[in-house]
Amino acid sequence: MLKRAIYGATFAAVIGSVVMVSASKQEPTLSSHMRASVVTLDSQGREAIHELKKAAPGQTIQYDLTYSNNSDQAFKGLVVTGPVPTHTHYLANTAATKVTAQRLVSIDGGQTFEEEPVKRQQKMADGKMKTVIIPAEKYTHIRWKANDSLDSQGHQQYSYRVKVD
Repeated sequence: MLKRAIYGATFAAVIGSVVMVSASKQEPTLSSHMRASVVTLDSQGREAIHELKKAAPGQTIQYDLTYSNNSDQAFKGLVVTGPVPTHTHYLANTAATKVTAQRLVSIDGGQTFEEEPVKRQQKMADGKMKTVIIPAEKYTHIRWKANDSLDSQGHQQYSYRVKVD
């Protein structure tokens, strides 16, 4: 059940973010594919990536998002958003892409996005206000705003990791 919730929430958000459709053929000009994998360590401490069959507490899951431009023109302004599913938390510094992009995060369920580190004013026990850094475990979404165009018939990949609570 936990696996379905984690995979389903992420899949719905990724698929929901693909909105570019050709008016004439009603075929997607921009498509996405999401893969969830379990990250393990072998006996020598090297990482291995396996198909996600079942998620268990303590496991690390890697989400790989691939966007494909199925049109004859370059696509500019791609914004990729990946949720951090319920019962997981984002692992700091695991968001990656080879695309030149601005990376943003949300701590409020995807309502707003901002650059890291996320800072807030917090009232201390002595009544003074102090700037605190919100830990990566509090992130609810990861977002990339691509500066690079997605070339005709091209692909862009994005990834991030979460840990199952």
